[in-house]
Amino acid sequence: MAPIRVLVVGSGHNGLVAAIHLARAGLDVTVLEAAPVPGGATRAEALTLPGFVHDLHAAFLPMTAVSPAMRELELERHGVRWIDPPVVAAHPFEDGSAIALHRDVEATVASLGAAGPAWRAAMAQLLPIAEPLARTVLSPLPPVRGVGAVLRGLGPDLLVWTRRMLASVQALGLELFDGDRRATAWLSASAQHSGLPPTTTVSGAFGLLLQLVGHSHGWPFPRGGMNRIVDALVALAADAGAQVRCDAPVEQILVRGGRVRGVRLRDGEQIGADAVVTTVTALPLVRMLPAGTLPGRLEHRLRVWRYGTGPFKLDYALSGPVPWTAAEARDAPVVHVAGELEALGAAAQAGERGEVPERPALVVGQQSLHDDTRAPDAQHTLYVYGHVPSRYALEDGEVAARIEAQLERFAPGFGDLVLARAQRSPRDAETDNPSLVGGDLGGGSYELDQQLVFRPHPALAHYRAPLRGLYVAGASTHPGGAVHGISGRGAARALLTDRRLRPWRAPRPSA
Repeated sequence: MAPIRVLVVGSGHNGLVAAIHLARAGLDVTVLEAAPVPGGATRAEALTLPGFVHDLHAAFLPMTAVSPAMRELELERHGVRWIDPPVVAAHPFEDGSAIALHRDVEATVASLGAAGPAWRAAMAQLLPIAEPLARTVLSPLPPVRGVGAVLRGLGPDLLVWTRRMLASVQALGLELFDGDRRATAWLSASAQHSGLPPTTTVSGAFGLLLQLVGHSHGWPFPRGGMNRIVDALVALAADAGAQVRCDAPVEQILVRGGRVRGVRLRDGEQIGADAVVTTVTALPLVRMLPAGTLPGRLEHRLRVWRYGTGPFKLDYALSGPVPWTAAEARDAPVVHVAGELEALGAAAQAGERGEVPERPALVVGQQSLHDDTRAPDAQHTLYVYGHVPSRYALEDGEVAARIEAQLERFAPGFGDLVLARAQRSPRDAETDNPSLVGGDLGGGSYELDQQLVFRPHPALAHYRAPLRGLYVAGASTHPGGAVHGISGRGAARALLTDRRLRPWRAPRPSA
């Protein structure tokens, strides 16, 4: 019999993970990518000057470190070399002080000062269950693996921690640190990676989990840039027999007789298939399908899917390291530039109103401090973004000026180091990758009504659609964005189960 032919739409990490699993099961797999190169939001380029390597979107990978879907692929065998500094992230204040998250709990406790003992007590309870907790969060629905260990570890405090993680990160921090607003700002800044304001329900889970994983696994990043991840996944897909075809934008998924029959590309070419796995987000997905091919409520849900704010990103080539006033920030690969809790909240509230904050809360990446392949000798890269509305009244240059003024507040003289700058607005990100609607890297807001079975709809909760032959993965599906590959693996396994084929599973390590 001819092998089953599967088309995977999108060559981000989820698409490549799906392709690896499907090809290893013996299927005929082609990955279709709209861009000239594979990788989706997992790419690096020389954006500024020759010799300077900049991560376009994803950069630090705590969820990769804990994800079974990525760890089982053993990317290290295909050239990935991880960098995992002892300082994970720093949160400076304008007075020159800072709080740092270290891999070492006691070093973090010391940095927190008076709030340190509360963190020590929390980590004594949570750190032993960090891995099963992360695996539970990343598990396909319903989350089974790891739950028992989490329940045993939390014991009588299960309801306490459940309530805290369902709360806003600001509420969690103020309770945990007995009203210490600086310690709460430090914890809250990690939640901004999700795009959720610090006063939003369930942001507590994001902030706490990222800090916890910082202790247990770090926030590692690949030596040489994010393309090392893509190169490894493409090599694994090729080894399994899958093909990756770039410059192949899919315009429509073809449906006949109540099932998927293939796709049509933008240039009119039609490619037949027995099944299609999509990794695009909710709105582009429904636009690819003929109207009426999905049940009415599901189709409506995808059309009104709520996207979050998008990063306005600046990348710099610098003549030297950033002159942070706070010493802790000078060695940290990640710096959260927000300052006091009130300033962090004000920036988030402005974004919620559709305004660009006067003083944006920033995520700053200093990869070249720890990776000498990112820039020429004695020079450095800098990765900076702040969340802004997908549409705003300011000119892009004004937004960039506000970000740079914020950097100068915490690192006077920063501007004197700039050799070159590249900027990417949310509109630019969507133009480059239409799956990033409004520039939202998370595939949709992470508010509670868009989580778990509601991401994006219960009918898609197990990565298969109520249309025969259509499977879904990507950031709009559970467990959301970040480089973890869970939905890509989940969609592949759903397809193989439906075809009564045995999924590939990593061999268990020998005793």
